[in-house]
Amino acid sequence: MSNAHTAEAWRANIRTLVAVVEGELSRLPPAADGNEATQGLRASWTALVSGLALGAAPETRECPACHGIGMRAASRCGTCWTPLQPLPAPASNQTLLGVS
Repeated sequence: MSNAHTAEAWRANIRTLVAVVEGELSRLPPAADGNEATQGLRASWTALVSGLALGAAPETRECPACHGIGMRAASRCGTCWTPLQPLPAPASNQTLLGVS
């Protein structure tokens, strides 16, 4: 497995864990209640997530030949090396909203 795949697998795992912890934090009383421990925890968590700089998950697609998962923009499957047809550009928010 290449370093790029290892790094992205690590990021994907961390994104999952971040979502789990954020779900748990959402169960705590609101910081507006004056709970200093809750406020400190939320501030520390926000700083940690910001420092990780995970960014958005990359866009992926499935290979039609081997059903491996690879990058959306790939020209060949990273698993079986089958040539892949280019996909149309994803619709932007402006296109979806009818703004040109």
